Amino acid sequence: MLRLVHIVYFLLLISFISCKKDMNKTTNLMSNIKTGITDSIQIASSYNVSKQRIMAKRIIKYKPIIKKYAKRYGFDWRLIVAQIIQESGFKEKARSRVGASGLMQIMPGTAKEISRELEFEYIMKRPRENITAGIYHLYKQYRFYPEAKREERLKLSLASYNCGAGHIFDAQKIATYYELSNNYWNDVRPYLTMLKRTDWQLHLQVWPTGKPRYGYFYGYNETIQYVDNIWKMYLSYQKVL
Repeated sequence: MLRLVHIVYFLLLISFISCKKDMNKTTNLMSNIKTGITDSIQIASSYNVSKQRIMAKRIIKYKPIIKKYAKRYGFDWRLIVAQIIQESGFKEKARSRVGASGLMQIMPGTAKEISRELEFEYIMKRPRENITAGIYHLYKQYRFYPEAKREERLKLSLASYNCGAGHIFDAQKIATYYELSNNYWNDVRPYLTMLKRTDWQLHLQVWPTGKPRYGYFYGYNETIQYVDNIWKMYLSYQKVL
């Protein structure tokens, strides 16, 4: 909505320039600019408040199911809330350009796998099943990093949820090559950016085949931002929820 403020200002400014030769019109127009900007800010503020209220209602609506399965799999329910906000903004019918669906943005292939394991039928359609499946899937990622400390393990798990554990394993492999810990997110995250085809010289040093075991990876910025955003929200929610 801040864009709305800029658009209004820009349109009014164009009118101002076109009428600059008429000083009487200029005075009135400057007043209109101020009024237009003030109104736009108020609209944006109102929109944000409305949006926050909708978000709060959805959090309350799904809080019981989130708390139930977060507890079952050993997570703080507020972390799951932060993850859902990052994934879908609590929009039940959210769908990504690559086919991920629902509150937890689960991919079709992942949904089929979890359906077999949990005996769920409508992960992609029913929000509560989607939440349960998402928490379970995060737990599966969590199990990949048993040697990491709790906080680092959670961050690595979130990264795995976003881009797949294989790419995290490959980044860990490079961290080990550089004699760094592969159980600390801050040590692993820089090497997500070194899984591109253009990093072939490094790959020759790390893998006998000369390429990452789980393939090249170009979505590293999204994954790094994903973990950072969720963690910041989580720390905030620990204080207010």
